Amino acid sequence: MLIPLTYLMLLSTVTANSLTAGPVAASSIPTSELPLMLTGTLQSEHRQSIVAPLSDSWQIQVQWLKPEQEIVKKGDLVAVFNAGNSKANIEQLKNQLILANEQYKQMESENALLVMEAEFELKRNQLLLEKAGIDAAVPLENLSRYDYEKYQLELSRARTLAEKAAETLATARITQSTVLKKQQLQQQQTTAELADAELQLSKMSIYAERTGSINYSLHPWFRTKLFAGVTAQPGWLIAEVVEQQGLFIESWVHEMDISRLKAATTLTARFDVAPNQLFTVQLTDLAPQGEKRQSWGSGMYFKARFKTQQLPINDALLGMGLLIEATL
Repeated sequence: MLIPLTYLMLLSTVTANSLTAGPVAASSIPTSELPLMLTGTLQSEHRQSIVAPLSDSWQIQVQWLKPEQEIVKKGDLVAVFNAGNSKANIEQLKNQLILANEQYKQMESENALLVMEAEFELKRNQLLLEKAGIDAAVPLENLSRYDYEKYQLELSRARTLAEKAAETLATARITQSTVLKKQQLQQQQTTAELADAELQLSKMSIYAERTGSINYSLHPWFRTKLFAGVTAQPGWLIAEVVEQQGLFIESWVHEMDISRLKAATTLTARFDVAPNQLFTVQLTDLAPQGEKRQSWGSGMYFKARFKTQQLPINDALLGMGLLIEATL
């Protein structure tokens, strides 16, 4: 972990003094008697993370950000991301939904007409069948052979036509149900896509969920401050809205220094911007499991949290660096 410049200057002064002091050389001081130095940053328990949202691309631009350290109120707009093709996509989906609704009404009308025609044709053929049945019921002895066979043939033909009309009506009703159901599914799919696109667009504008100040985050690769106009990737932490309450100091401790930190009897800290204002802190939390920090080496680092009753400076900003000294 990097050590602040103020501490390096102090350490060089102590080393120089020890070399000129005479009999006690710097190398003769036992390591266990040297204080454990840790770097930390000022954080808050109450904060809102502003994360780059998912978009239709693997990159997204931060169009606008509330000026850093500016006080924001709950409900204020704090960040706007480039919507990309979202607006055009929403308009296209709206037009598709209007077209799908019109097509549904047209299909509903057309298929209702086909069903009505099939019902009429069935009723007509049923009446013809009934008439043909009456004619065919006349006994042979009351008719000529020609007329009798003609009526029997007409009865058979009317029965066939009635059966076909019934099948046509059943097919028309099935077609009506299938076509309309398919169109309804198309409407539901377009409606769902539109709702998802509008939700995605709403995520491009982020509002404060609490009253506090906004702090920009660091670029995950270059460790420089992010800014309005930067191109980010979905999931990146862009900024945080933090309250000035619940302040604590966060630090990372190497696995080899855990025992020394736990055994420390005195814990003091100083801000990088105010190295002469020493104040006492207390270790309140130490992570039970370490994490890899690739940029710091292959060791495991444990997150530690420190608190104090009163900060020495009144205008302390979140993210300020501190030097923590742990002594036995």
